[in-house]
Amino acid sequence: MNVWTKMMEDIFSNSDFTEVFEINGLSYTCIVSPVTDEISFTDAGLESGENFTLDIKLPVYRMPKINEKLRFRDKTYKISDIVTDSANASIKISVVALSKGIGG
Repeated sequence: MNVWTKMMEDIFSNSDFTEVFEINGLSYTCIVSPVTDEISFTDAGLESGENFTLDIKLPVYRMPKINEKLRFRDKTYKISDIVTDSANASIKISVVALSKGIGG
């Protein structure tokens, strides 16, 4: 096991750093970025929505997909982007409030 893999195992096995979210009944252990509440201007006026990322360790049983809804901290959000790290050891899921639109 290389140093990077050992570090990932240590971090993702420490409950002080991790939380859990759910997509379609499947649970994923994740590390959460700071949550920001951004206000944006839309045709309907001002719109407020939380934005943050969830990092999960690979491999996973089922890969999340852009535009999927997920449940985290008793709220439902949408996935706006997914990026795999250069070591192919984890993915960063960008999450936005349900009220925000997502491009295809």
